[in-house]
Amino acid sequence: MRKLEAIKAAVVASIYAAVTVLLAPISFGPTQFRLSDILMPIPYHPYFGFEGGVIGLTVGCLLANLVSPYGVWDVVLGTLTNFIAGILSWLAGKKFPNSVIGRVLAVISPVVVVTFMIGFILLHIIYKVPLKVSIPGVGLGESVTAGVGGYILLEALDRGLKR
Repeated sequence: MRKLEAIKAAVVASIYAAVTVLLAPISFGPTQFRLSDILMPIPYHPYFGFEGGVIGLTVGCLLANLVSPYGVWDVVLGTLTNFIAGILSWLAGKKFPNSVIGRVLAVISPVVVVTFMIGFILLHIIYKVPLKVSIPGVGLGESVTAGVGGYILLEALDRGLKR
């Protein structure tokens, strides 16, 4: 990894971890609104790509989830979730660069992956939270943050980095 990519990954990781931990009461739980997940689709953007985006989100989640009330399960599953979602957003950027379809796929990927991995596997299967709480609780929060917020962020990055 080149020095610039390492810096990008460190910045993404630190922002992700700091926002998640600072907003811990709404970042963890059966109903969660993880504001840091606005960053989830940034691997789509060529400025961040795999090294800055996927690695940054994965490390940031690992660090943030060290304080999770769900313990080692959230550290492992949450980190894996961000890695998978990040790769899918990055792949959307490779397959559909600079397109609405690519941006939509980049924001839908984390919504689906996080809702399944966290809402279904972590909360429902492991912690026995009822599906009627875990899936909507995670899915709605992820739709707002990674979905709407992530799309707005990608648009802003496109405008800001062209200058």
